[in-house]
Amino acid sequence: MKNTITGRRLAEVDGLRAVAVLAVVLYHYFQAYPQYSPYGAALLPLAKYGDLGVELFFVISGFVITLSLTERPGPLRFALKRLARLWPALVVCSLITFVFVHSVGSDFTRDIRGDLSGFAASWTFTSQRFWHSVFGFDGYVDVVYWTLAIEVRFYLLAAVICWLVPKGRFGRVAPLVLLIMQSIFAVVEFAVAGLVPQVVIETLFLAYAHLFAAGITFAAIYSGARGKRQGALVFWAFSVAFYRAEDNWEVTFLVLIFLAVAACALRLRVAQVLAWRPLAGLGLISYPVYLLHNYIGVTLLTLLPVGLSAEIYVLAAAVVLGGIIILSMAIFRLVEVPSQTVVRTLMARSGARGHNGRSVAGG
Repeated sequence: MKNTITGRRLAEVDGLRAVAVLAVVLYHYFQAYPQYSPYGAALLPLAKYGDLGVELFFVISGFVITLSLTERPGPLRFALKRLARLWPALVVCSLITFVFVHSVGSDFTRDIRGDLSGFAASWTFTSQRFWHSVFGFDGYVDVVYWTLAIEVRFYLLAAVICWLVPKGRFGRVAPLVLLIMQSIFAVVEFAVAGLVPQVVIETLFLAYAHLFAAGITFAAIYSGARGKRQGALVFWAFSVAFYRAEDNWEVTFLVLIFLAVAACALRLRVAQVLAWRPLAGLGLISYPVYLLHNYIGVTLLTLLPVGLSAEIYVLAAAVVLGGIIILSMAIFRLVEVPSQTVVRTLMARSGARGHNGRSVAGG
C-alpha cells in the first residue's frame, strides 16, 4: 500500500502481509487437514497457531483502510478502488481453484469440491450461510474466502463512519465504535447466551472488531497521534485478544503481532527488517497467494506417499508454495495491476472532466 501522507509505499506493511500469509500457509499445510495428510499433524506442531495470521491480516486491514480514508474519498471512488483490489484476482483464482479440485481425484478433493453454486457467495463477498439457507447453494469455492466477507463488511462500516464524522476524526472515533459495539454484544451474550442471533454476529464481525480497531489506532499513531487515548485503545483491543486466547503460546504470538504492528506505527528502526526486499515482495503478492494456497496446495501434498522422511515432506511443501508464488506473481502482474490501473485511469478522467466542468461554469 502507499502512504497517503508521503506517497511512498510502506514496505514494512507488505512485510507484515508476508508474515501473515506464511503463517496461514503453514497452518493449512501442516495442521488443518491431518486426516488427509500423509504426515498427519506430527510435523511443525507450532504451525497450529498459524491461523493467527488471519488476525494479523485484520489488524493490517484496519491500518491500511485508515490511511486510505485520510483524504476522505467519495463513496464511489472508495468502492471502485476496493473492488479493483479484490474482485478481479478473486475471480481468476477461484476459477483456477475450481478447475483444479475438479480435475484431481483424491479423498481430499472429493470431500471439499462443490458445484458452480459456490461462486455465488465467493464472488459477492457474502456469507455462505445466507446462500445455503435460502437457496441451498454450496459454500465458498475455497473455505479461506470467509475472511474476504469479513473484510468487506469492515470496509463498509469504516466508510460509513468516515463520512459521518468530521474530517480527520476517523482514527479517534472508529476504534471506539468498534470496541463499544463488540463489548455491548459480549455483555448481552454473557447475560443471556444465544440471545444475539448468529447472523448479527457475522454481519457486524463481532469476533474480530477489536483487531480492526487495533489497526485503525496503529494507523492514527503512524500519522502522529500518540497520546493516552491511543495507548488505551490498543490496550483495550489487546485485552480482548488476550481474553480469547486459548493458551500461552497463542498469547505469545498475539503479543508478537501487536508489537510488530506497533513497531511499524512508531516507525522504529527494528521494523525495517520487515522491509527486506524478498519479504516485502511476497507481501505485495500475498492476496493471490492467500486465495490459491489452500485447496490447491493441500491437494498436492495429500498426494504424497506415506512413510517419507520429515525433511522430504517439508521440502515438498516448500516446492508447492514456490509454485503457488510463481502463479501468484503472474496473477498480480496480469490481473491485479491492470485492473487497478484501469480504475485509477477512469477516476482520473472523471475527476478531470468534473474539474473542467466547474471551471467553465465558474468562468
